[in-house]
Amino acid sequence: MPDIRVLPPKIVEKIAAGEVVERPASVVKELVENSIDAGASKIAIYIDGGGIKRIRVVDNGCGMSEEDAVLALKRHATSKIKSEEDLNKISTLGFRGEALPSIAAVSKLTIITKRKEDLVGTKIYAEGGEIKSITSIGAPAGTSVLVEELFYNTPARRKFLKGERSEFFQIYSIVEKYAIIYERIHFKLVHNGKEVFNLPPSELKARIAKLWGKEIADAMVEIKKKNKMKIQGLIAKPYQVRKDKSKLLIFVNGRYVKSKTIEDAVLEGYGTLLFRDSYPIAILKIQIEPEEIDVNVHPAKLFVKFKDEKRVKKEIANLIWNSLTKEENIPSKIMAREEKIEEFKIERGKQMVFDVEEPSKMRKIEDFIPAMRTMPMEILGQVDDTYIILKSPEGLVIVDQHAAHERIRYERFLKDMKDKNIQELLEPIVLNLDYKEYKFLLEQKNELRNYGFIIEDFGTNSIVVRGIPPILTKKDAEDAIREITQLGTKSIDEKRDELIKLISCKGAIKAHQKLSQFEMEKLVLELLKCENPYTCPHGRPTMIKIKNEDLEKMFKRKE
Repeated sequence: MPDIRVLPPKIVEKIAAGEVVERPASVVKELVENSIDAGASKIAIYIDGGGIKRIRVVDNGCGMSEEDAVLALKRHATSKIKSEEDLNKISTLGFRGEALPSIAAVSKLTIITKRKEDLVGTKIYAEGGEIKSITSIGAPAGTSVLVEELFYNTPARRKFLKGERSEFFQIYSIVEKYAIIYERIHFKLVHNGKEVFNLPPSELKARIAKLWGKEIADAMVEIKKKNKMKIQGLIAKPYQVRKDKSKLLIFVNGRYVKSKTIEDAVLEGYGTLLFRDSYPIAILKIQIEPEEIDVNVHPAKLFVKFKDEKRVKKEIANLIWNSLTKEENIPSKIMAREEKIEEFKIERGKQMVFDVEEPSKMRKIEDFIPAMRTMPMEILGQVDDTYIILKSPEGLVIVDQHAAHERIRYERFLKDMKDKNIQELLEPIVLNLDYKEYKFLLEQKNELRNYGFIIEDFGTNSIVVRGIPPILTKKDAEDAIREITQLGTKSIDEKRDELIKLISCKGAIKAHQKLSQFEMEKLVLELLKCENPYTCPHGRPTMIKIKNEDLEKMFKRKE
């Protein structure tokens, strides 16, 4: 037997299908793109069992004749490329001619399609890539594609699919992106018979309000520029940020893409207005001549390359910076901390002495950190509004005020959880969320109660928060809940440690925050009462000590 052989067509089809159809969301993406390319003004997506059981996409586009419908199920058949030159100026979403045959190769597929000028439509049924029947049927103008039992004939691929909920969220993410880029198209999404959203044509900001909530929509600034490259979209003001890039969406020539060049340009555009370790909410729609980009650097056309990346980056960064720094977009006031400690006057020259009882257990990070609880210390002041300097008989002690406050709040929160303490709100918090965040919080509301949150359904992607952990202000609680939705799709209890740290560290005193003498005194006193005062919840030291003998060596007073 030869070592190299030509594979049978059926195996080739299944291998090719794997390049295009990775999961149910891949099917939805290809079908929605075909509907958009067909000029549809209405697209409805019906999902059952997370798309594993059934996917149906219905549009009112141009439809197909019987001859074209049959050809559409043949590999490398397309209406979008006629010559080699067309490859360099692709302006449609789908052009490879492999989507429908690839889907058909791994499913049971039914197409019903009709052109406006035809009296009757065409119905084609195929299994495993093989057409079983072709019949005439009464139908409205447009196309309906039904995909059933995805991967029924490739069980190895099917077993690697995730659960229904996870697969549906992937589908939701795909449809949401196309609903944002094509706000003039009416999109409807239904899962297991329940309508998830129904979005008539609208302005982009109105659509964002429906999908992401009014609060985000109200924080967004319109950007627009047109020359050789057309740029438009919405960017959020700097106070509306996230811990991930999930709401930094880039669309090039009508297609959702990923581009490090553009992501870097967005971050550069925000510059110093952006908080550290945070990402802006932004929607960028870019129109550029097809020959100026290459969309074929990824099998699913997800990544895009620009011929002149420096120019693209510069134009986007400048546009964002200029839009954000317009006078009407600069905040008129800075919100003060709701938890600010009342100012307290101390007599000048009076020594601040702490004399705290020695606990039964002393946990040390390193040998050079002394047993400080019983040692008299005097607060000398702050350095860089970040470090509190104390004088002790053995030398200097330097306290990181942010790390110290995180440790205090962490231990306080653990006690609140143990005692089941909850701060019930006289005025509840109402949060407008996107669908995934809304469903996640409702599914986890019982678990979240163990952490101090009382959450109820408020309808239409909204929740009402009636109770919060006692250590949080309302604003901190709202921020914490939004960050909790970004922890991923795993259950809350699987991320218990991460969640406790997230909640307890909200509202902690920040670096570069000026403290009064009383605030410094209170902070150090509370820190020394902690079970483990030497590290923050993330493992960073809260304090270090420079012994007198070390100072003498530094100044060459001793060898």
